[in-house]
Amino acid sequence: MDAAAVSRASSHGVGLKVRYELRFPSGPNGEHLPSYQVAVGCEVNGSPAALEAAIEDLRNFMTPAPAREIEAWLAELSVIVARRADDEFGEELRIAAYAGRLGRYPADVVRDVLLRQTYRFWPTWEELEKRCEAMTGPRRHMIHAMEVGPAPKEQPRRAATDEERARIQALVDEMFPNRSPEMRQRAVDEALKGDCMRGAA
Repeated sequence: MDAAAVSRASSHGVGLKVRYELRFPSGPNGEHLPSYQVAVGCEVNGSPAALEAAIEDLRNFMTPAPAREIEAWLAELSVIVARRADDEFGEELRIAAYAGRLGRYPADVVRDVLLRQTYRFWPTWEELEKRCEAMTGPRRHMIHAMEVGPAPKEQPRRAATDEERARIQALVDEMFPNRSPEMRQRAVDEALKGDCMRGAA
């Protein structure tokens, strides 16, 4: 799903790269549960016009399914997994409650979570929410990154000029008068090693 969103943005001339981190959850008794990835950010590049067009397109990827359609998916799930028997009113209440909450997520995400992923027993809301959040997170980060725009490019670094080195040496000499001249010189040499300065010389 993320690949489709990235491809759609690319068709507008926008590059997207989602950053992920691994999570290592544990159960109530300290047992290790399967690890999973979550999106934590997104890098973006593209012109303002391209970003504007891509944002509108990718917002379509967040469109939820109609409540009736979600209820139908939940009903289908209810007949293929083990669950506790309930009366008709309790069943309708459960379906309505789940459908209302799942309506906050994109339609294809909800359908995937309910009908393509596997469950041995009827899933709790916490379980469904975690799966929906993990799948929806990348799209949220993509849209947010495009709304904010590309990060400003970092200025290239350069070596310190003789004038900058002299000013820093004078500052170190003033702050550490009790140190030997050789030690103060080595401190400045270490601080100004390589390309350590930004901006024009």
